Amino acid sequence: MITEVIVPVLDQTTTEVRLINWIKNEGDAVSSGEVICEIETEKATVEIESPKAGTLRKILIEADTNIPPLTVVALVSDNDDALPDIDPYYKVQLEQPKTTDTSPTSVSSAQSGENKHSEKDARVISSPRARRIAEENNIDIATIAGSGPRGRILESDVKKILDNTPKKSDHRAAQATANRVSESWTTIPHFYTSITVDMSALISKTEQKGTGYTYTDFIILAIAESVTSQPTVNGVWENETATITDFTHLGLVVQTKTGLVIPTLADIQNHSIDDIAQKRSLLVKQAHDGKLTATAMTPATLTLSNIGPGHIDQFTAIISPPQLAILSTGSIQTKPMVVANEIVIKPTATFVLGADHRAIDGILAAAFLESLKYNLEKEV
Repeated sequence: MITEVIVPVLDQTTTEVRLINWIKNEGDAVSSGEVICEIETEKATVEIESPKAGTLRKILIEADTNIPPLTVVALVSDNDDALPDIDPYYKVQLEQPKTTDTSPTSVSSAQSGENKHSEKDARVISSPRARRIAEENNIDIATIAGSGPRGRILESDVKKILDNTPKKSDHRAAQATANRVSESWTTIPHFYTSITVDMSALISKTEQKGTGYTYTDFIILAIAESVTSQPTVNGVWENETATITDFTHLGLVVQTKTGLVIPTLADIQNHSIDDIAQKRSLLVKQAHDGKLTATAMTPATLTLSNIGPGHIDQFTAIISPPQLAILSTGSIQTKPMVVANEIVIKPTATFVLGADHRAIDGILAAAFLESLKYNLEKEV
């Protein structure tokens, strides 16, 4: 059976990714879930895994090519499966030259055999990235001699034309972040609600679990429990309406050396604290290594931004479209609290929910935070 290797939809805003490297070659044996190639988004490198065990029979898209999500990049099958007749460049668009001379002289010359070209020769085969760079620099791609297979114009061919042009720094990630922040702040009517939580029970449970467990793990567990009873904060805004999802894919804001990355911990409603700790640890490591899997880039339905140790009481975060909310938490601070009409010193943290007012009102936001406080403070 022939199985297609497809680039997944990584999030709701990514329209193009770059296939940067093939880990496996044609003819190599692959296992189900084994990484066979890597793609690059504006924020991270994502590993694409083989969907089945077998042989990597055909690579359809070469490295250093920009492609949209859902592109079929390779075929995996058993050795005895017959491959369909597929042009390895069938995903590459063929462009006609921008101008065509239709004067009588040109027609007459063509009819007499002068300057005769077949329809195939009149087409320009080029990689998406080569076309984009050429367009950005006002270069007619039809005038470039391609060095790739079948005369295909590669990115390197276009760059040769630009070799005397001063290069600009690549600010793709920073620009992508700026665009998303601007989109969020200008299109989503944000409002914020906060609550202060006694973190004594959470600290105790984390210490009892020992090495490998963090405060964040128990916060994630509390979020999963709270979403079950107060689901309205968990979903997306699409087609001018809110969609509340039955599953909770939690985006985790991770600070890396290249900037903020938000990988996803999928289906947290189905995970125990042990599962959460293991998956969160792996996810953070992948983010720092710059090697996220496609699963880690599953579109999130809610995001957690934890400032970590320090002296920040609280902060407000910006919602990541098309999500409906984002939860931020400040550092754990030792502060006085009133308990049973007495002032006691407690480790506390302030949680702030940023919500989309089109879908969530103040009562719903408060209900979620009250539920979160209960789940964080309970002893068991």
